[in-house]
Amino acid sequence: MEKELVFTSAESLLMRGEQPTIDSIVSSTGLADSVVEKQLQQWWHTIPEKLSLNDQMVSVPGLPESLGGAFGRIWQQAVEEAETRLRADSRTLNHANEEVRQLAEESLKDSHNKRSLVETQLREIKLKLEDSQIHSRSVDAELSVMKAAIVSEATSRKKEEHLRAKLENDLVHLRKAHEDAKRTFEQRIKEDQRHSLDQISKSEADARYYRNASEKLRDDAGTKETTLTKKNHDLLSEIARHEVRIDTQHTLIRSQDEELKVLKQLGMTQSRELSSNSSALLAETNKAKRLEQKVKEQDAEVKRLNQKALNSATEWGRRENLMRNELRSVADELQRAQLKVVNLEKRSISQDEEIRRLKSKL
Repeated sequence: MEKELVFTSAESLLMRGEQPTIDSIVSSTGLADSVVEKQLQQWWHTIPEKLSLNDQMVSVPGLPESLGGAFGRIWQQAVEEAETRLRADSRTLNHANEEVRQLAEESLKDSHNKRSLVETQLREIKLKLEDSQIHSRSVDAELSVMKAAIVSEATSRKKEEHLRAKLENDLVHLRKAHEDAKRTFEQRIKEDQRHSLDQISKSEADARYYRNASEKLRDDAGTKETTLTKKNHDLLSEIARHEVRIDTQHTLIRSQDEELKVLKQLGMTQSRELSSNSSALLAETNKAKRLEQKVKEQDAEVKRLNQKALNSATEWGRRENLMRNELRSVADELQRAQLKVVNLEKRSISQDEEIRRLKSKL
């Protein structure tokens, strides 16, 4: 059914002098494009079977001979005219092909020239593009560097602002600490000066007291030493006198012994006198011994007093050395305090300079 519709529609179009196409057949039959295309191809394959073309006539099956002859003549005339047109078209086509070939060759040469020119231009453009890409890369790198620098500058600015705020706070704290330290330092210096002055006055008073006491002891020791030396000289002179007496008495005793040896035959009176003389001599010797014991005691007392004076002198010398050492330590402490004051003043001056420098930076 579809085949017959497509075939009849194609033959009717061909009889009307129109070329059967898929669109015209679809519009006339209303079939699908795929079906019409398939059946139209089959119809074109059956056309040579329906038409038999000879040199004299064209026979179309299904038509009368008169109509077929007329159609054959028309067809023959059309074929001849088509051949003449074909030859003319072939000549014109050959001429046109030659011209086209020449034009094509010329255009090919021009195209080759243009191609070489375009290639050179393309190479130049590529070089320029590479240069522009390199320049763009350098510009991008510079932009990235500038962006990084801007970011770092912003961060550094924020850090500097934060540091500035922190430094301002530190400056305020440093000012307060400096003022507090200055007040405490002044109070401490005043207290140290007062304490050192008190210690110096006390040490000077003690030194004066000990010096006066040592002078008094020296005077007392000198007076006692003079009195003891005087007593010692007196005792020594008395001992010398007693020794002289004893010597004289010994000489007398010797003489009396000699006289006793000579005068043994004397009487009881002389023996009594001799016994009395011996008792007197014994008393004198005892007295001399007592005097010698007293002299020894006086010597021991003198030695003890000398030792006491020496001990007191050494004690006063030791105390004086202690007082001098204390005075030296107080002087050293005062010097250290003065050095500490100088160092603290230098430190306060350096802190003031640091504060001024920070203010100038801010």
